[in-house]
Amino acid sequence: MTLKRYPLAIAAAVLLILAAAGITIYQFEQTLKTGRLVNIELAPVDPRSIMQGDYMALAFAIDRELKDDARQYKYAWINVNDKQQARLHNLSNTQPKATPELAAMLLRQRDGIISIGPNAFFFAEGTAERYEQARYGQFRIDASGKALLTGLLDKDLNLLGENER
Repeated sequence: MTLKRYPLAIAAAVLLILAAAGITIYQFEQTLKTGRLVNIELAPVDPRSIMQGDYMALAFAIDRELKDDARQYKYAWINVNDKQQARLHNLSNTQPKATPELAAMLLRQRDGIISIGPNAFFFAEGTAERYEQARYGQFRIDASGKALLTGLLDKDLNLLGENER
């Protein structure tokens, strides 16, 4: 490659990176806008980290129901009631047909731990009191089973934080 071609190659690489980022952002926005709403009970964990600032470490009640062989599965099938509260139904490598009572979430593996959701929820410094009553994580799930944590809820399923009702 000659020196004259480097600027063109760099410009092409930057455009590809920006296009990929744009597509990913668009997909996340679509999941937030149209994804299925599901509320999953939290399991208690230590809520703070000095190194990372204000955040709540998360664990989910469903995670504690996962069996030792959960690594071999791709999806957690969950039952969803009329309040959008979820309970583990089964684990599978196939995605079930979504119904009002059944949904699928992709299982995540981080540091050897299998979970249905992220291990932390970050919030603005000095707002920790708003999240002390958190009992549920609210997710939006897209058609492929990818889930995005959108907020934390209290025991009555009221949204906590900056957008509290």
